[in-house]
Amino acid sequence: MEQRIAFFYLRTGGGHVSGATALLQKIEQTYPDDCVCIKQDGFDDVIPPIRFFFEKGYSLSSNYFELGFVFFYQLTSNPFVLRLSEAIIKSFISPYLRSFLRKEKITKVVCLHEILIPLLRKAIDVVNPRIPLISIVMDPFTAHPIWFYEKQTELIVFSEKIRQEAIRRGFSPDRVYRFPLILSEKFDKPYTEQQKNEVRERLQIPKNAKVVLIAGGGEGLKKAIPIVKAFIKNNFQHHLLIVCGKNKILKANLERLVSKTKNTNIKIFGFISFMPDLINISDCVIGKSGPATIMEVLSVRKPLIISSYVRGQELGNMLYVCKHNVGWYLTKPKDIVNKTTEILSNASLRKDLQDRIKNLEIRNGLTEICEFIYHYE
Repeated sequence: MEQRIAFFYLRTGGGHVSGATALLQKIEQTYPDDCVCIKQDGFDDVIPPIRFFFEKGYSLSSNYFELGFVFFYQLTSNPFVLRLSEAIIKSFISPYLRSFLRKEKITKVVCLHEILIPLLRKAIDVVNPRIPLISIVMDPFTAHPIWFYEKQTELIVFSEKIRQEAIRRGFSPDRVYRFPLILSEKFDKPYTEQQKNEVRERLQIPKNAKVVLIAGGGEGLKKAIPIVKAFIKNNFQHHLLIVCGKNKILKANLERLVSKTKNTNIKIFGFISFMPDLINISDCVIGKSGPATIMEVLSVRKPLIISSYVRGQELGNMLYVCKHNVGWYLTKPKDIVNKTTEILSNASLRKDLQDRIKNLEIRNGLTEICEFIYHYE
């Protein structure tokens, strides 16, 4: 019988969307004859104020009002607040979810956002309780308690730490499944020298030039402007690539900053689809502590400097990098420039770092997770 699998996500950060996209594409590629996959924004038909609160509220608070984000993160960890929040928003979202499940004749649901898990559980129970619900905890080392609020779901996790936390919070051990993190298959192995040279030629970067990448996910890196100013002040001679994502204000401000200098070694990008290219040609990456960013950089064995992390949500990711000595957490632009210069000038340091990263044996869990989703009944 044909499977119709729905992948639900929210646009609160890029990891949920990219994870859903990677899973959908892999399953359709592997099982083209008996699988129809649908990627669906869980708030697609929700009134604008709720969309704005969750989508823009996450972006604005995590990037510009960190104390507000931390307060909301801690507040929603309280079981009473969780129950109250669910009661408030379910009347706006549940009718849409039930309608979608019926209209698309969904036979299996995969959820990649914690807010949607209890809402999807209730919608499934009304439409057809036999529809399997599989939830994927996208945070590998520090997970919000809401991921574990609804127990009637299969739970995929990316670390033993989160697996044990799920069990401690009441999950049956036989419903918690550990896999490696989901990554794009473009990060399965580092580029060859020929592939790197092709990218450099396309971007008009000399073959032997050193390259530093500054990136911070869909909204760009929070400290990008002071970091770039520090590189300019230090008369940085190597190539600097800055990805601003969908943050048009950041991109405009950086373009204005660079235009006032005579630097021709700085390239500024908006939202792009070729991040694997930029990471692979880089000699050092400066970014934030998002799980996808960290694992993508480490999977191709690049030095990583973390300049910021979202308190609570991304703490475990930063600690993972520092604990295994495969990167640095530096917050001052001057320190970031100094460490970058050291990395670029010290081949022995880069080699030791690559060896430590290799010893982590980072694997892409995409294929294994897709097989689990397809075969689960």
